[in-house]
Amino acid sequence: MSCQPALTQIWIRKDLALISYSLKPIDIVVLKKLSDVVNVVPVIAKSDSLTLEERMAFKERIKEEFAFHNLRMYPYDNEEQDEEERALNTNIKDLIPFAVVGSENSIVVGGRSVRGRQNRWGVINVEDENHCEFVSLRNFLTRTHLQDLIETTSQIHYETFRAKQLLALKENSAAGQGSRPISPSADRELSRQSQRMTMNGY
Repeated sequence: MSCQPALTQIWIRKDLALISYSLKPIDIVVLKKLSDVVNVVPVIAKSDSLTLEERMAFKERIKEEFAFHNLRMYPYDNEEQDEEERALNTNIKDLIPFAVVGSENSIVVGGRSVRGRQNRWGVINVEDENHCEFVSLRNFLTRTHLQDLIETTSQIHYETFRAKQLLALKENSAAGQGSRPISPSADRELSRQSQRMTMNGY
């Protein structure tokens, strides 16, 4: 099997004859469902298998497909952000999808030990921004946007999921399909509602 770039955790096929990169229909369906429940940050894995021109073309193609299919990509636009946050998000969106190279091995480069890989044609240093965008991805996820990721997950994704579950529970109860809850959280919410109704005398 040849080295294939990956987008999030969905493998993208690389046609060696045409070198055309795109999302398959199943990728689009999965990403639409995922973007409703999680923050989607696209990543091109094994980006060292691409030339710089191929990598840039691949990034542009992925951005076009995300826009065409209305796939939501984190970070989201928000009117409450100040100019500094907007500028930071613009820089991040220019880098997305992040082209990264991974390695579990430490090698010595210039007298110091770094994460990377030794190939026949040279060394790939994971933390060298000329080789890959791992440092930018790490800073994005753990330093500049960590709190926003947490808040977005709890305030948007979890609340959307919760509302859908409660609506489905209500529809099932109204249709007479029994009172069996959809999930444990819906069961707890149903118990809380019945306790409130009992306390209020209903």
